[in-house]
Amino acid sequence: MTIFWPNKSLDTMKRNQIAWWFSAVGTGLIALSWFDVVSNKVGWCGFGLIMVGSVMEWGVRPPRSDTQPLPPTTDFEKKD
Repeated sequence: MTIFWPNKSLDTMKRNQIAWWFSAVGTGLIALSWFDVVSNKVGWCGFGLIMVGSVMEWGVRPPRSDTQPLPPTTDFEKKD
């Protein structure tokens, strides 16, 4: 089931869902390595999955060019 959010394309939603699954599986692998169910190397692979998920979700966003910072104002400006 796909949930559509306003102002988000289907490709963005798929990428975010894949990134979420990478993070969830990576977290599970880290937790399993804490309890010695899997080796430490598998835990580090989980950490790598979390990093890939983070880059997929946050690191590939284009810069915002439509917003400009407001000029600084002071309280001491002259009012006519």
